[in-house]
Amino acid sequence: MNILMVNQDQFGYKAGYYHYCKHLVKQGHKITYLCNDHNHPKMEIDGIEVIYIKEPSSVKWRKKFLAKIKELKKTTHFDVALCSYFRGCSILKTVSKGLPIIIDIRSGDLTPNESKRKLYNRIIKFEASLFTHTMILSESLARLLKLKDGSYDVVPLGADAISKSSRTFDSIRMLYVGTLQQRNIDKTVEGLANFCDKYPDADVEYDIIGFGSPQEETLIKQMIEQRGLSTKVHFHGRINYENLQPFFDKANLGVAFVPMTPYYDCQPSTKIYEYVLSGIYCIATNTYENRILIEPINGLICDDNSDSFGKAVEQFYCLDKSQFDSDTIKASMEQYLWKNVINDKLLALFNKCLKK
Repeated sequence: MNILMVNQDQFGYKAGYYHYCKHLVKQGHKITYLCNDHNHPKMEIDGIEVIYIKEPSSVKWRKKFLAKIKELKKTTHFDVALCSYFRGCSILKTVSKGLPIIIDIRSGDLTPNESKRKLYNRIIKFEASLFTHTMILSESLARLLKLKDGSYDVVPLGADAISKSSRTFDSIRMLYVGTLQQRNIDKTVEGLANFCDKYPDADVEYDIIGFGSPQEETLIKQMIEQRGLSTKVHFHGRINYENLQPFFDKANLGVAFVPMTPYYDCQPSTKIYEYVLSGIYCIATNTYENRILIEPINGLICDDNSDSFGKAVEQFYCLDKSQFDSDTIKASMEQYLWKNVINDKLLALFNKCLKK
């Protein structure tokens, strides 16, 4: 199958698409990947042709995307195109003749302003309605956007096991990996500090990996210093996916801390998949989609504040972990391994498009 992927984000920095490419090319599919150049280090996968558009203007890069697709269609026959939703993606309708295009909605709008958020969600719904094929990551997100039944296919998030190490649970080795934007990760530091005040002899470390605004990063660093946790909590900043394994090998408690708001309620946390499928127990915030994934065998639920988070760490600390087993934790979410998601869901959708 010859596949065109269109994405605003630079190749390799959109986790799902990176894994789609990695697994699909192993199966012999050919992929052309059209994306923006955000000046991040370039990543490569053998067999993937990456075409970069370097254009800061939001209007001009849309036009350049369109022009490049028209150019590619003159020389290459694509069986299907997968486009990660961006506002204005309906312009692709002008080049859709003979090319089945799947619009992939990975999120509702996350703007804190309610009026703007509702407007932008209506735009997502409208643009999706213009295409024959819509792919979405959860039923709850489809309900939020009020998509018509039968007008979309659910392809959930997934993960690969970043770590295959067997781990013990007699200490606390916490790990947060992900964006720091609108995540309030300083509250997890404060919650851990509350736990440490109550259990000063607990053997605990916490690695925080990710990046956000200078203000968000500064807030985390200040909380570490103010609460005297500089020997226990380590802020690492951005680390590429390929370099995460040592941290996953070390960890036994993953942190999936997304805000408990209506617009995050239907957004499953990518990191739950990565933690659990690596055999790592997980603390996740109390959102609808997180509750679907978390069960006593693989994790605990907390609210999105420091007190509740600290109590969840205490709950983990006090659990009888004699029966904890990394393989059992992994097995609880095996259906979400990328190879299973891609073979059972994504390729099924591609073949459905080809039949139509």
